[in-house]
Amino acid sequence: MGEFRKISGPAVNGGNDFARMTSWPRELLAIQTAVSAAGDDLDRVLRIVLHSSIRLIRGAEGGEVELLEGNELVCRATFGFSPRKRSSRTHSSGILPGFCSISEQGRRGTCSSINAPIPFEGSHVGLLRLHSRVATGFSNSDLLALQLLAGLITQGLARDAHAKGKRARAEADKRFKATFDQAAVGIAHVTPDGAFIMVNDKFCEIAGHERNELIEGGYERITHPEDLGADLANVQDLLDGRTHSYSMEKRYLRKDGSTAWVNLTVSLVRKPGGAPDFFVSVIADISAPRAAELDAQRHPRTGLLNPHGVSERLEQYLACDGAWLHGIAAAFFDLDCFTRVSDGFGRSEGVRCLTTIASALRKALPADDVIARLGGDEFLALFPASADEVVSDVLERLQREVAAISDSEDWTVSASFGVALVPAGSTPDPAAVIAAADKLMYKAKQSKGDGPLVGIVPIAA
Repeated sequence: MGEFRKISGPAVNGGNDFARMTSWPRELLAIQTAVSAAGDDLDRVLRIVLHSSIRLIRGAEGGEVELLEGNELVCRATFGFSPRKRSSRTHSSGILPGFCSISEQGRRGTCSSINAPIPFEGSHVGLLRLHSRVATGFSNSDLLALQLLAGLITQGLARDAHAKGKRARAEADKRFKATFDQAAVGIAHVTPDGAFIMVNDKFCEIAGHERNELIEGGYERITHPEDLGADLANVQDLLDGRTHSYSMEKRYLRKDGSTAWVNLTVSLVRKPGGAPDFFVSVIADISAPRAAELDAQRHPRTGLLNPHGVSERLEQYLACDGAWLHGIAAAFFDLDCFTRVSDGFGRSEGVRCLTTIASALRKALPADDVIARLGGDEFLALFPASADEVVSDVLERLQREVAAISDSEDWTVSASFGVALVPAGSTPDPAAVIAAADKLMYKAKQSKGDGPLVGIVPIAA
């Protein structure tokens, strides 16, 4: 119950104390019911308790409720005879006494006051105070009653704190949702095993998939195979604590078959104990600048890579893993008798011959393999060389495509091939690989043999 401190005056109406105390349970129950009905309206709770206190404690003629805000006591409710005005402030040390008290006020002791601290979460956060114009207007039983009544305010404080926390969380959620949904970049939360938890509209737009498709699939399914290895390695570094975030350029495979280039930034959120909770992924669409960059690496008529483009692609493949890890074949070939087409059928027909062959060759190889036009009637194919039969199969396929075109046209062309093989683990200069294949092609053309010449490119020193 705390410590009772009587500063002045004998107990008044002492003979009636017992009768009054026996009515407290009924009175307190009625007050508590009213407090519960007030819900999270703290000001209403304070008014109910203050008015009930003045009514229950007969000597009281007025009072106030003050609550701590920092180092100030703020008057939150007043009623009847009270020296305080609502919303007035007085300086406080921030520490309130933990006991009830009765004191005389005024120079000639013309009034008295009774105080009870308001407890909340292990400390005292305010005062419930009543006043009387009588110098000895309160008794020890009044102290007990006031302490019980002050305790009822705790219920209102708890509900108010809960409501404020709920409103703060709702406001934070609202701000987060607005930021998440309306961001100009794609944002996603991803589980440690790669499943999407939530994605915003911009992420769906950039990645080219509906939200439910992303949630059901996960990021590995939409990541381009050539970029997946580097992405997974970065993820593992995050999980193992070697890095705190990573950024990379990667490609997403859209539902319509196109490819989206993105700049991806990923960080890891951990649980309080340190275990991985979820990844935060942010993507920016860089498809347009990447497309412009790729356009600069291609011939405008055929759409095939130009010498600069194929050199960069070969450099990437030399450093790549997956199928390219087992070796690379660079097949250099040019069209035999092409000058007869251009001279005999005209320049426009010569251009149509090149574009027709370029289109057929591009369709003859898988999407990850490369067909490039190096200039004139010279072409280069790049493909994995995991086994001799794989290389032979690709070359036969290319030769068949060229032959099939000749069969359907008025003109006839064939192709001479030179193939440079880069062994697994070798990292020669790309220009040296292309030059070696070019040299082998000319030897094949001069020998007029039936098959391509194949050579091994030595490991660069």
